Amino acid sequence: MASQIQRPDRRHFWALLGILLVAVGLRFWRIDSLPPGFHFDESFEGLEALRILQDPSYRPIFLLGNFGVPPLNSYLNALTFWFFLAVGAQPGPLAMHVTAATAGSLTVLAVYALAWELYRLAPRQLSPLFPLWAAATLAVMRWHIHFSRMGIEPILVPLIWVVACWLFLRGWRTARWPAFAGCGAMLAAAMYTYQGAWVIPFLLIPLTIHLIAHKWQAVPDSTARLLSLSPFKHFWQDRPRRWGVTMTLLTAMALVAPLGWFFYQNPAILLMRPTQLAIVGDTGSPADASFWHNVWATARMFGPLGAPGDLDPRRNVPGMAALNIWLAIPFYAGAALTLWKVGQPAFGLLLVGLVGLVAPGVFSEYAPHFHRILGAAAPTALICGVGLDALSNLRRVPRMQFVPRLAKLICVGLLVLGGVTSGWNYFKRWGEMPDLFYAFDVGFWELGQWMAQQPADSTMYMTPRGAEHPTIQFALHAAQPQIAHTLVSFDGRHIFPYLEKPQSAENYVSIEHEDFRTRLLLPGIFPQARITHAVIDPTGATYANVYTRQPDEAAQRRPQHPVDILLGDGIRLTGYDVQPEQLVAGQVLYLQLYWQAEQTPQADWTVFTHLLAPQPDGQLQQVAGRDSQPGEGSLPTSRWLVGWHILDEVQILLPADLAAGEYRLRAGMYQPVNDAFMQLGETVDLGVVRVQAQN
Repeated sequence: MASQIQRPDRRHFWALLGILLVAVGLRFWRIDSLPPGFHFDESFEGLEALRILQDPSYRPIFLLGNFGVPPLNSYLNALTFWFFLAVGAQPGPLAMHVTAATAGSLTVLAVYALAWELYRLAPRQLSPLFPLWAAATLAVMRWHIHFSRMGIEPILVPLIWVVACWLFLRGWRTARWPAFAGCGAMLAAAMYTYQGAWVIPFLLIPLTIHLIAHKWQAVPDSTARLLSLSPFKHFWQDRPRRWGVTMTLLTAMALVAPLGWFFYQNPAILLMRPTQLAIVGDTGSPADASFWHNVWATARMFGPLGAPGDLDPRRNVPGMAALNIWLAIPFYAGAALTLWKVGQPAFGLLLVGLVGLVAPGVFSEYAPHFHRILGAAAPTALICGVGLDALSNLRRVPRMQFVPRLAKLICVGLLVLGGVTSGWNYFKRWGEMPDLFYAFDVGFWELGQWMAQQPADSTMYMTPRGAEHPTIQFALHAAQPQIAHTLVSFDGRHIFPYLEKPQSAENYVSIEHEDFRTRLLLPGIFPQARITHAVIDPTGATYANVYTRQPDEAAQRRPQHPVDILLGDGIRLTGYDVQPEQLVAGQVLYLQLYWQAEQTPQADWTVFTHLLAPQPDGQLQQVAGRDSQPGEGSLPTSRWLVGWHILDEVQILLPADLAAGEYRLRAGMYQPVNDAFMQLGETVDLGVVRVQAQN
């Protein structure tokens, strides 16, 4: 068998170098601007990477935020951040995209290495060109290119599967333990990478069984009969490989033990994310119809003819198949050959890898979810390589000696057309989609960068998001941690904090795409405030405005009904407004309370507002009301600053069957204590309102 294996010549290595250059070019070109922005998942893992880099005591084995994330990608990004800082660059989206692009480029090389081992395993079914076809397919596959340019962990999955399989096959061929130990390390790495990679260790079980059976079948019948060995007895006597497989298992178990202990101590975290995404069981998501719906949706994603792919613009040109027509042709040809020859371990590995790595998407919502099953891009490329290899090795036809060369030219042509189509669809069609602005939080990132450029002592308010959003938090922590700590976030749709007369300029950052109220409220409070910065989305609509209020500009708004009541804990009620003037049953009563913080409150108080109806016995009965922390919880009293005035709006839905008449409004604050309530000061009587019956 070994004598049939051909060694690569110089032209072979030049072809490999060309493929790698194409792969690197498609993954690094315009990486500083595409994809744009810095979306939630990237920002979360970027913050974790910053903390790993800056805090020597922080070495997590599992990230608890964002519903639980394995940490390997954050460690790799911490290493990239360190390098960027060493050369005077800023850690951020570019650094994380470089991490992903490097992993994606290395995967192309790893696919070549695995394909070469598969060729050695099946030299009669595959040719020396097979590794080049497989690597070239992955190099130009838009599905893989796309995620090679995003700073999230799924891009590591195909790399880990390929390297694990390559090391295992190499160890099996050479019977040397370092390759087996390396395979064990990669299997453990899969558990620290991404939940979609947790299937990888189990995929090596059928491969091992297949290799054992195949090796036993290769033994001459007379010898097998003489030894009376079953495949597994024969394997047990094959000491180097037996110890090699054991080494793989022990290495993987030793390296994954810390994570296993963590999950043993925190069992709920183990299945936190998988349980939320699953479509089976009592906690399954209703997002997809059924298991069989997902099977069909996943099967269709590989073909371009009427085959919708992922619909999320963050992951795909919505609805476009994973493979264009030029790559789908060799994929389906290769899939047919793989099924036909599945009895051979080389082909069994490809089938098991493809099915196993798409399984997380089949059993979870929103199939086909391209980044959840990105690991399948590697076996897909190898199966395409099988199809191209078969086409390129057509035998000569009598009087048609040009057929083999023409077949190879056709294969090269398919790859060239596939690569050009992939590049056009990614850089042109997808890269120019207006949807990317919102899909990748471009607005958040631009606002975060703008705030990070302001003086460290700037007074900054932000609505309705703030430094709790990872994208804003990363932009500020990476450049201006002081602003990150002093940024006041509130929801301007429900509450508005301000000073009567500030000593320095104040900036109100209003994300008007989400907060419709602040831009209407500001002219009445700060009529002299000016827009000093704006973020515009690709359609020309205003995404956000920064309103700057200069020093000594006094606030102008005053309550319609002034009062002066000190409740306690530094909180004073100075007035209220009731809107609309004509209240109608079944509609909403808008009650705006004017608070003043004479000192920072020491507790989080809940505001209660009750609409009361007089009873014949002289008592008052509550007929409507609302209890919530100020600003619907967006600005609790413990965050109030000395000197603030707070305009807090409470919306009370009036019952549709409320009788016409006069009702009394009361308000106050309380704090839950055990099973009771501790009220702050006295209940405040806000007077009488008149409600009309519903027509």
